[in-house]
Amino acid sequence: MWEEVEETFRSSVVRFVGGAARGWLDALPELEAEMCERWHASPGDELGGGTLALVRVVRRDDGSEAVLKLASPWDRPSDEISSLRAWDGGPAPLLLEADASRGALLIERIAPGIRAVDATAEDVARLLDRLHVPPPRGLPTLDEVVARRIDRAGSDGRATPQRVAWARSALERLRADPPAPVLVHGDFDDRNLLACARRGLCAIDPLACAGDGAYDAAYWIHANRRPGRRARFEAMVAATGSDRQRLRDWCGIVAVHG
Repeated sequence: MWEEVEETFRSSVVRFVGGAARGWLDALPELEAEMCERWHASPGDELGGGTLALVRVVRRDDGSEAVLKLASPWDRPSDEISSLRAWDGGPAPLLLEADASRGALLIERIAPGIRAVDATAEDVARLLDRLHVPPPRGLPTLDEVVARRIDRAGSDGRATPQRVAWARSALERLRADPPAPVLVHGDFDDRNLLACARRGLCAIDPLACAGDGAYDAAYWIHANRRPGRRARFEAMVAATGSDRQRLRDWCGIVAVHG
C-alpha cells in the first residue's frame, strides 16, 4: 500500500500527486542506475529532506563525492538547472552534470553541509546579494508563484479567507511598484542554507523564479514560524537597507502561504 511507505520523499510525492506517482517511483531504480553509469558514479546514502525528488550521495570515479538528484515530473528540474548555471558555483553548489529531460542533476556536495540555523542577518544578506543576479530566461515570475501559493493555502485550509484576501491585496500593492527582477531562490529558509568550508554560507534546492529579491529575505525572516521573527526582521532591515513596508508586506504574505 502506498500509504504505508516510509516517511521519505516517496511518501511526500505520493501525498502530493496521488496514485500517478506510482509509475515514476517504480521506474526510479532503473533511472538511478542509468544516470550513475552515465556519470561514472557509485550510489551511497540517500539524503533526507527531499519532497519531490530522490537525493543521494554518490562517489565519482576520481574519488570525490557529489549529490545525485532525480526530480519527479511534478518538480521543476529545468528551473533548478538554469539557476545553478547562473550562479555557477558561487552562492550555491556547482552543477556538475544535468539532463533536464530525465530530471537528473549531479551537484557538488557541500562540506561540511551543516544546516546554518544560527546564520546572522549579515551573513544572510551577503548570500542574498550573491544570489540575486539577473534571472535566466524562461523562469516563472515570482508573482505567479506566490499567487499559486496563496491560493493553495486557502484551498487546503491553512489560511482563512480573510488572510487570503489580505495576502492577495498585499501582492497587488507590491506589483504596483516592482523593482528590477532578480533570480529569486524561492524557498530560502534554514532547511536550504548550509555551512560551506569554501563559501561560508551556501543555498541549496531553489524553487527559482524571477522577481523581487525581498521575498527571499522575508522567507528567511519567517523561518518556518520559529520564534524571533521580529528580531530577524529588524536585523535584516539593518543589514540590507530594505524598505520596511515592502519587506513587511512580503513577510505577511509568506506567513499566509508558508
